[in-house]
Amino acid sequence: MIVAFGVIGLLILFLIYFVLRAQNLQKELALLRHSNKQTNNKVTYAYRNLVLVTDALEKNLTARIESAYKSRLIDQTQYNALHPLMRNFSTIVMACCEKGMSFEESLNKVLLNEEVTLEEIREVVKALPSNVRMVWSKNTADGFIAFCQTVYSNSKWHDYKGSKRTI
Repeated sequence: MIVAFGVIGLLILFLIYFVLRAQNLQKELALLRHSNKQTNNKVTYAYRNLVLVTDALEKNLTARIESAYKSRLIDQTQYNALHPLMRNFSTIVMACCEKGMSFEESLNKVLLNEEVTLEEIREVVKALPSNVRMVWSKNTADGFIAFCQTVYSNSKWHDYKGSKRTI
């Protein structure tokens, strides 16, 4: 009889332990859900801002390339190769960030709707200074962003088909 009461007492202690443990786990789960909701809100906010920033950069870069072309700082071939890149800046960066695509994959997707080919773009890039070519070769969104920035931060547009042009 004492053994039976001992076993029942032990089972009651286990039951109390598991009930308390379940309550603690429920509290932790509620805290994790709340934390997850806050994190998701922050991510959504950051994503919206990233879209706005890339759109603004796209407009700025497109205006710069058009201005350089109108000012005759770049020739038709350079304009034809670089303008689609700048005009689709946001699409390219967002494809890399959202879908995990490489720069080349997202560029190929964008170029399906353009008249310029990847090879024509590569020919123009080959004529650019080595620091510009270096960031182009990264094949990532940050490499593409650095490429666009570096194209305009260089003081000289070096030897493209024998001509020197400045931006």
